[in-house]
Amino acid sequence: MLSTEEINDRSKWISVFEPLPREREDLIKKYEVTKELLDYAIDPYEKARVEVDPDAGVTLLIFDVYVPTHAVTAPQTAPISIMLTTNNIITFTNAKTNFVNGIIANQLRILKRRAPITDKLNLVFPILYRLSTNYFRPLRRIDQQRQQIQRNLQRRTGRKAINEFMEIETGLVYILTSLKGNVSLLAEFKRRYADKMSTRQNNDLDDVIVEAQQGLEMAQMTSDVSERVSNAYSKVIDSDLNQTMKSLTIYSIVLSVPTIVSGFYGENVKLPLANGQYSWVFTIVITLVLMVTSVIFMITRHWWK
Repeated sequence: MLSTEEINDRSKWISVFEPLPREREDLIKKYEVTKELLDYAIDPYEKARVEVDPDAGVTLLIFDVYVPTHAVTAPQTAPISIMLTTNNIITFTNAKTNFVNGIIANQLRILKRRAPITDKLNLVFPILYRLSTNYFRPLRRIDQQRQQIQRNLQRRTGRKAINEFMEIETGLVYILTSLKGNVSLLAEFKRRYADKMSTRQNNDLDDVIVEAQQGLEMAQMTSDVSERVSNAYSKVIDSDLNQTMKSLTIYSIVLSVPTIVSGFYGENVKLPLANGQYSWVFTIVITLVLMVTSVIFMITRHWWK
């Protein structure tokens, strides 16, 4: 689906949502789009980067955005494409990233109310700024979840905590990868076009880069802390398991004494005190003495610690 909205007398914003084959042909014929860059733009698995076709005068920005309505097991980020042609801005979204069109439309209305938009980059940079700051809230929420899990671990451990940490760490992998790609994209764009932009546009781009780097640092810090807590939790579980196995081993040693004593006296072998009236009392006494001796031996060896 294609929809258009005027930016100024010379430029338009064309919103492309999962285009049909006929609409792809229209993009190539009417809006200066090349087939190669169009294939990149509509690919839902492209990584964040800058693609330039100098002959056609087209620049493609593939920018990863945070998807607030992602499923638990699905990636938390997805790419959108912003194509800058000679006259127009063309955005490419899908079902996951369709919310970005609302952000762009709202930003366009705000800028139009302030003053006429003389350059399409004056619209692009505020959009990238907003999309970069959208990472902050989920990162803070992830850190709060990590803190809550950590507090719960101080009371008791369980499988639920493992699943929660797994979800946090998986989400952080997607976010970290996307933010690294976005920072690289913005740095590459500045390197290519810094001398062609105005002072204000360079400042706007620097603001976007600062926000993207801040998000990356937040994600890296949250990831490092979560990894350390997860490792500490694994060590606690291993320690508990070792302690449990040690206790079971000690109990098995102590409880094997009655079996050994009764086994000897149950054989058809003539043993001392085996035929006396109180032979069963002697076997109990021998068993208790050996059990107490085993316990004292293990205590002196600090096996209980």
